[in-house]
Amino acid sequence: MASSHSEVEKNLKCSICSEFFTDPVVLSCSHSFCTTCINRNWSERGARECPLCRKKSKHAPCKSLAIKEISEAVMKKRRIFNEGEVCGVHGEKYELFCTFDQKLVCLRCVSDQHQDHNFCSISKAAEDHRNKLRQPLLELQAKLTELNSKASSPHMLTVLHKQTLEIERQMRHNFYKLRQFLLEEENVRIAALKNEEQEKRGSIKEKMKESSSSLSERIRKIKEDMKGNETLFLHNFRDIENRAKLAVQDLQTDSGSMMDAAKHLGNLKFNVWEKMKGVCPYYSVILDQNTKIPSLDVHPNLASISCWPLACLSFSEGTRWHILGSEGFDSGVHSWQVEVEGWSHCRQQRLL
Repeated sequence: MASSHSEVEKNLKCSICSEFFTDPVVLSCSHSFCTTCINRNWSERGARECPLCRKKSKHAPCKSLAIKEISEAVMKKRRIFNEGEVCGVHGEKYELFCTFDQKLVCLRCVSDQHQDHNFCSISKAAEDHRNKLRQPLLELQAKLTELNSKASSPHMLTVLHKQTLEIERQMRHNFYKLRQFLLEEENVRIAALKNEEQEKRGSIKEKMKESSSSLSERIRKIKEDMKGNETLFLHNFRDIENRAKLAVQDLQTDSGSMMDAAKHLGNLKFNVWEKMKGVCPYYSVILDQNTKIPSLDVHPNLASISCWPLACLSFSEGTRWHILGSEGFDSGVHSWQVEVEGWSHCRQQRLL
């Protein structure tokens, strides 16, 4: 029967919009369409032909009152079915309520699937079910009143603002520490650069002093040879000339006298980042401080906790102290190592 219903509904749908016919018309080829759909199709294509068989229509399409009435009747029945007034199995109106199966039934349901069951009128069953909802509804109403009261109270907003200020303070503190590290690292590296410059300056001055002294001595000897005995001067002229033309080493061409840029700038950012990891530890589990019990304090790194001294003294075997992680898992196997210091009451527990 369901198959036959679906076939009927299929034949009552426009092949253009795939919906139930609205103001249907029939073409000369006997195919039916919604008036709006066929007019739009013809306007877009610029030709008056059937979208299915491509047969041209010489005359205006005729209204189909029979298809319109059948289509409207099926849609009305569908609306009633969708609104829960008709049995989905037999297509008949619900008449009774089965108290055994707690469901609406039609008269055919009673004889087919609900024999020897107890029934009551739909109105009585509806009233009984309304009574069941009254207490939960009152609890929901009380909860709504409580929520409205909290919403109108500045307490929650004050707590939220305090949390924001505290998180902001800790963020600023963390960034301050990072800036301090970078500033200190910058100062250390610039100081090393300046120290190397001073060393290079001293080395250059020493070399220049040595070169100047050597060059002065050479000039002095050449002048003495030039003022000496003329015969001896001419005899030693070649040697004197070679000493005069002997090149003097240019200190600027000596790479060892220049700054070592590669040592100071090579992979600078990477090397600082590598060193920075020492002050930027990574924690695999971050705690959610909103889930802690009042006797626990969460450290600013959100990775460790401590308890109040009085709370530790009052610790008993059945006490459950807990705090949740900021992220949860619903599958897989996960494990962590937890360092416990000064807690003699801790026990290992398996987390499922």
